[in-house]
Amino acid sequence: MTKSAKLGQNFLRDERVARRIAGLVPAGDGPLLEIGPGRGILTRLLLERFPGRPLTLVEVDGGLADGLRQELGARARVLNEDILDVDLAGLFPGEGVTVAGNLPYHISKPLLDWFIAQRPGIAAAALMLQRDFVDKLLAAPGGKKYNAQSVVFQLLYRCRRGFDVPAGAFVPRPRVVSTVIVAEPAEPPVKDVGGFYGFVRQCFAGRRKTLANNLGLVPAAVLEAALAAAGAGAQARAEQLGPERFVALWRGLPGGP
Repeated sequence: MTKSAKLGQNFLRDERVARRIAGLVPAGDGPLLEIGPGRGILTRLLLERFPGRPLTLVEVDGGLADGLRQELGARARVLNEDILDVDLAGLFPGEGVTVAGNLPYHISKPLLDWFIAQRPGIAAAALMLQRDFVDKLLAAPGGKKYNAQSVVFQLLYRCRRGFDVPAGAFVPRPRVVSTVIVAEPAEPPVKDVGGFYGFVRQCFAGRRKTLANNLGLVPAAVLEAALAAAGAGAQARAEQLGPERFVALWRGLPGGP
């Protein structure tokens, strides 16, 4: 197994696809951040389209990072780091950054948790993910794919699908279809996003259990009143509530302003 395979890297090789992704990146003069630039096919198009915008690349593979430094010189800042360890507030103090990239599929869930935690520092994003993961992220209430991450991401970002990308656009060829999404941050409906996310995860802790069972430590009378205020019955399950109803439920419970 190659080092790239160990890192879960599938390199985009279709320039038409890369050009379409670059075309979805919003115009502006703020900083750009590319996650997982790999061999630089999208990087070169970002530099071509936005010659005046500062570009930072975060690449976990040391060999690829060195190659990009040698090729690009002062045209881009290259960081040989794991994106999950990057803090945008420290990297771009006082600025909102536009993010682009072909996200590593093997860390999709923690990476989208990173986007949730880093939302205050993100101005916009054009991202490519596994289509099945996008289906979960944008799932509507009532289905099996709808989960706690779906709820919180949909509250924090206005997101739309861009286009699907076939497996043949990559090397090595993955066994999945990819999807490009475009996201812009929304105003958080709660102050304590981390606390709220933990609460929603608790609501989904047992998918076959009712919310009353998953939130069993809350006094019954308090929980009943909060469920009623959120428009949910006593037998409601987490997958039946839309994102806004989770906010209403959170606000109706102690410690959830």
